[in-house]
Amino acid sequence: MINVDIGTLDKRVALVAYESYKDDHGLTKQLLVERIRTWARIEPTRGNELREQYKETVTDLVKITIRYRSGVANDMFVRYGETTYKIQYVVDPYMAHVKLELMCTLKTVGDDRDGP
Repeated sequence: MINVDIGTLDKRVALVAYESYKDDHGLTKQLLVERIRTWARIEPTRGNELREQYKETVTDLVKITIRYRSGVANDMFVRYGETTYKIQYVVDPYMAHVKLELMCTLKTVGDDRDGP
């Protein structure tokens, strides 16, 4: 048996996804809907900073670890507090079905990262 240590899951997160619906005028709209609420571990991995003309873009790659569950896909988002992360990859280490590692990005453009 492979020893897969899941570690400390000390953050309460929600996995959310877009759901389409029609409004009163028949127009299709999308809304982020909570699909799963679970405990997780959030670890920063690395940052990537690019400068384009007079604009600065920062991308942070974050690894979020949760217990294994089916139905988690890379078209979902992870919401922790006021922060929303976009899932880039879903990894099931060793295909052991013990934990999922969600490789996520958080993008900030310009001076938004400094706050008001």
